[in-house]
Amino acid sequence: MGTATMTARVDASEPFLKHLNVRKTPYIFLTAETDDFDEEMIAAWEGEGFVTTYVPYGDGGKDYVARMHAAPDHALGLSDQYAIVAFGDAASTCLEAYVTSTPRLAALVAYYPSRIPDPQQTRYPMHTTVLVHLVGNEIKVIRTPEVLGIQGKKKIITKRTGDGLGLGGQLKLSFQAYKYDGVEAGFAESDLDEYDAAAASVAWSRSIGVVKKALRMASEIERIRDEHVDHTKKGNISKALAITSSNPAILHAPTLTGGFHPEDLSDFYTEFFQPSPASLNTKLLSRTIGTDRIVDELSLSFNHNKVIPWLLPGIPATNRRIEVVLISIVCVKAGVLESEKVYWDQASVLMQVGLLDPKVVPDKFKEKGVKILPVIGAESARAAVRGGSRRINELIEEW
Repeated sequence: MGTATMTARVDASEPFLKHLNVRKTPYIFLTAETDDFDEEMIAAWEGEGFVTTYVPYGDGGKDYVARMHAAPDHALGLSDQYAIVAFGDAASTCLEAYVTSTPRLAALVAYYPSRIPDPQQTRYPMHTTVLVHLVGNEIKVIRTPEVLGIQGKKKIITKRTGDGLGLGGQLKLSFQAYKYDGVEAGFAESDLDEYDAAAASVAWSRSIGVVKKALRMASEIERIRDEHVDHTKKGNISKALAITSSNPAILHAPTLTGGFHPEDLSDFYTEFFQPSPASLNTKLLSRTIGTDRIVDELSLSFNHNKVIPWLLPGIPATNRRIEVVLISIVCVKAGVLESEKVYWDQASVLMQVGLLDPKVVPDKFKEKGVKILPVIGAESARAAVRGGSRRINELIEEW
């Protein structure tokens, strides 16, 4: 069984010097048990600039390993490196096959393998970064006992994966690995019933991060994010949409405003997002940059002298001062903005414009001894900007 190449590959008959690439081409080889593979996954890697080839697992065994070793030789120039992203049984086999050095293999990503080499003893080559995504509470572990330098017969035992660290699920193994709770093998493949969008998104960010770092690929997501902001601010909505996905998801969660289609976004940005109040002052408090996401912490302050549909829909101007901190999470894929989720303290905003009085407590809560609603006005935003507040913990009676 052969390989399926999704984009142009290097022809072995081309002149020798052409393979001495000045600019290295990023190659990735996807491999799984089926004859074809999740088209969305393939498109996602191609969208990030990779020359992508799919190698089916077939019957596995030595023939499969030989095909996996041969595929890069047929496609790569002499200076090129590559990565492998494997799924299921193919991932298990690759984790075993590439323990020994493969000079041009920069990264190996394994999704839900059914077995793994002994995670306490296995050491992969320094030039190959390994990332493993695990599911379930148990995993088969391959152990090869060694006596006086002579390897014995392989043994397969079942071990508990244990709990991962914190919320991220990282496991303490000799290679980078994460455990995904509440999902099954197949969670990352959109064409399977087991697909889980949240887990797939987290795993994708980790995978693309490892592969791009291993292949020394530059990232332009900060420029894309800021160009989008600049175009929107200046009212160049067509330019903003030109660097936005054809299937976008822009959500201002507290007011459920934004858009999930280009047409909706065009109307939203034109009619309901701009222009902003002339008094608006925006300050970037912090920025966290990942491989495919940017998280901005923003301080906004302005006079509420006009209707602002995305922040206070249906509320007329109050001429009150508003200070609020926003958290914006932007995802960039294939060179365009795919999604943005924005969060802020809406209770604080409502309090500042006079729509929410913390002293007005519903009777059924008054009967339980509640004297004031746990809401803070502009001081919460000011504390975030200053990095402190004398009023810290004042709502906790026991403090």
